Amino acid sequence: MPSLMRIQILWRGYARLIITGILPLVLLSLILCSCGGTGAADSMVRVSAGDVTATGIIVDKGGYVVTGAQAVGGANSVSVELKPGTSIVGRVICVDSARGIAIIKMEGSYPALKPVALGDSDLVHLWDEVTATGYFPGDSKAVTLKGAVTAVNKTEGINYLQTNAALDPGLAGSAIISKAGEMIGMVSWNSGLAGREGYALASNEIRTVLSQAQEAEANPLAIVTVDPPAIYGDHVIIAWKTGRPATGQVEYGPLATYGNKTTPELTLLESHSAVVQNLQPKTAYHFRVRSVDCCGIEAISQDYEITTTAASAQGVKFAISNIDVYDIASSAATVHWITNKPATSLVDYGEDKSGLTDTESDKTLVYEHKVRLDGLRPDTRYNVSIKSVTDSDETEQQALAPFNTPPASPVCCKINCRIPDFTFKTLQGGDFTNRDILGKKVFIVFAKTSCSTCMQQAIFLNDIYANWPKGTDMIMFMVASSEKQADVQEWIKKYGLSVPVYIDPTANLVSGCQFRTIPTALLLDTGSVIRDYKSGGFGSKKDMEATVKQFYETQR
Repeated sequence: MPSLMRIQILWRGYARLIITGILPLVLLSLILCSCGGTGAADSMVRVSAGDVTATGIIVDKGGYVVTGAQAVGGANSVSVELKPGTSIVGRVICVDSARGIAIIKMEGSYPALKPVALGDSDLVHLWDEVTATGYFPGDSKAVTLKGAVTAVNKTEGINYLQTNAALDPGLAGSAIISKAGEMIGMVSWNSGLAGREGYALASNEIRTVLSQAQEAEANPLAIVTVDPPAIYGDHVIIAWKTGRPATGQVEYGPLATYGNKTTPELTLLESHSAVVQNLQPKTAYHFRVRSVDCCGIEAISQDYEITTTAASAQGVKFAISNIDVYDIASSAATVHWITNKPATSLVDYGEDKSGLTDTESDKTLVYEHKVRLDGLRPDTRYNVSIKSVTDSDETEQQALAPFNTPPASPVCCKINCRIPDFTFKTLQGGDFTNRDILGKKVFIVFAKTSCSTCMQQAIFLNDIYANWPKGTDMIMFMVASSEKQADVQEWIKKYGLSVPVYIDPTANLVSGCQFRTIPTALLLDTGSVIRDYKSGGFGSKKDMEATVKQFYETQR
């Protein structure tokens, strides 16, 4: 509609408002509504697989659509409705079950698309205003719900945004849009709590899966090579390579129907190895290897037949093979190798110029060895030597090629950033700094003695701290900001706290991080990188304890 005609209609419809002086405000509101938009309206589609219908969002002009994994089920193709009466076939090219996201590629010809702009979820701040836009199943019109970001969380290594918008389960796959009109998340699930607070997969996670899906489409996963097995009397070592990172598992049995499987290696790798144990000597076995990439695409090798030898490994020279260093982060790395006899695991390592000054060891006798090195320095070259010893004192040792850790995460107060340097005061007047937490997993609760919710969080934390197994690499403490030492000591005495409490007398960290709510909790990995963030406190001790335990178990 031409602008002049629109103004004339508005004038006739709201002429009486001139007398009240409200017309300028009405016109301004209408103009803002017509010019603003959600940033996703032109990018929304409906995705249907059987009787299931959900929202999808076009994220690439090449015809790529993102939606929730539950929307596609196990289907290989779906129907994508661009507008009422216009549907085309969409091919499911990636289902990332861990992230709960599916990537669909539209087939054939279709009109010019308007993909949504994917924002940078690492730049999201607490209380940023957002809108959730999508279709409820069965509804013909989209809904738009307003809210704000209430937390930025990391669950099992995956980034999510939490929002107080009313994200009912039917909106899974819908877009979370920032004030700038960019998609910063995809609705994942509802918390089930009062207020229907919901969670959205962060846009940078979406961007990662989209890139992986496009790579998977261009280069399907394949088993590149399967090495000749190393055969012994009661076990076989099998190694293979895939064209890109994937999981690994061996199926085996006396017949080509197999019936047995090794424990799956869930780390995505290109070089794979597994030890098939407890076999009968001088017996024929069939085996095949299978790997699954991040998109759920599976590759399976041909069938192989082997016959175990009469001799056990005891009559064979002790040897180390299948050596690898992977999962290299700025502060950690995993060293892996296989021995042909059960043996201990030991890794000596050190910075390139200082020699081998540190040791990690495990006396358990195993065939497959994995040792995680924590507390490494970012952007540093490391020398490594591995060693294994059998129960009969046979020893093998081997120096590995040096590896480099990547640079440290940027310093800021967001997820995946390294926490800024700090100096807190102990109740005895000493200093407690960021250097005291290096190489440790950390749970911090920032509180004030005048805050009733903080008192509740302190009691929760104190109980968890008191019952936490001693000798682990997890530390917990509270930080009281802008507090007098006497007030903190009285608070500790009043509630019988044994968990360490430090004082940030000038509240430098709290103010620098712009915490909008106290209490606020942070979970840091062994490199002091923020991996989870909880604003406003936990609803119960059970919730706090579950969060801490899950973090401890998933952060290596």
